Amino acid sequence: KIPAIEAYMKEHNDYPPNLMEIYAENKMLGFNVPREYGGIGTSNFNMILYIEEMGKTASTCFLPFMMNNSVAETICHWGSEEVKKKFVPALCDGTAWASMAFTEPDTGSDPKMLTTTARPDGDDFIINGTKRFISMANKPGYGVFICKDLSLAGQKNNTTAFIIDKMSPGISCSKHYELTGLEGADTCDITFTDVRVPKGNILGKQGEGFNILLRWIAGERIQQAAGMVGVGQRAFEEAKKYSLQRMVNGMPMGYMQGFYWMLGEMKVKINACRLMVYQAVCKQDAGKSFEVDSAEVKVFTTPMIQEVTRMAVQFLGSYGYSKEYIVEKLFRLAMHQGVVASSLEINKTIVGMTALMSK
Repeated sequence: KIPAIEAYMKEHNDYPPNLMEIYAENKMLGFNVPREYGGIGTSNFNMILYIEEMGKTASTCFLPFMMNNSVAETICHWGSEEVKKKFVPALCDGTAWASMAFTEPDTGSDPKMLTTTARPDGDDFIINGTKRFISMANKPGYGVFICKDLSLAGQKNNTTAFIIDKMSPGISCSKHYELTGLEGADTCDITFTDVRVPKGNILGKQGEGFNILLRWIAGERIQQAAGMVGVGQRAFEEAKKYSLQRMVNGMPMGYMQGFYWMLGEMKVKINACRLMVYQAVCKQDAGKSFEVDSAEVKVFTTPMIQEVTRMAVQFLGSYGYSKEYIVEKLFRLAMHQGVVASSLEINKTIVGMTALMSK
């Protein structure tokens, strides 16, 4: 169904409104969610196999697929029984679109710089502020929003995660951002003006907001890298196909030494990335700490897959630079891995600091 989804996205610059229903019908939601909450009850490993295959299409429709699955799992991990029963089923049956929101106009990683606030008011909190680059922000459903909790003023850990209905009164969204390589991706600003949220919608405990974000984004990095492995694999396959079709001096171009060396290098890079992703997700499924592993995955796979797609463009020459060929789109899509789901530089910092601090 992805070609039909892509055709809709190209025409409307947005996801089809029934995309989540399509995923639900095909048993693609709630991978790592227990069945009692509407999930499939399988592993993160099985989910990333889907993401890898979706990456081969160069479609950005893998983003909402990842988001619904990862947010549902996050709520299951941190939420009370009441919270899980209230919010998770809709993320698994296709009736709700998920979002996760931390980034703001002036920060993407520093919780001390958050300006979106949650002020206690009786049995509720009043939310005010703006979140930036939030995927699926204007789609009906739920989002996990990390806010500065004013009831924890003066404390070191003063961020709290709230599950908020994105159709609540007082919420408004900007137009979509036009992003390189992520055509049709529904990414925009979401602004809260005196939005009332029940205290029962707190995810985890007050003050745990940033920890919830860190665990979620570690999983997102692995999922993103799995998609990029698929991107690299498709780029390799397109380069190989072209190298066998294009004739130079009476023989296929691919049999020229320079080109089959390039193919060999591409294949090795992709396989190394794939193995690293699989290793990290197996650690996640085993219930072990995987945050640093996911940062290592990001640091390694980002330049590898970006180089693989660049080499595919070189294989096809001017055709590779033409939007008539999928290689051009694969190249642009690979560029997003360095800046989305935490920047490459932040992940280098995580890996380096961990190495210094470890015994």
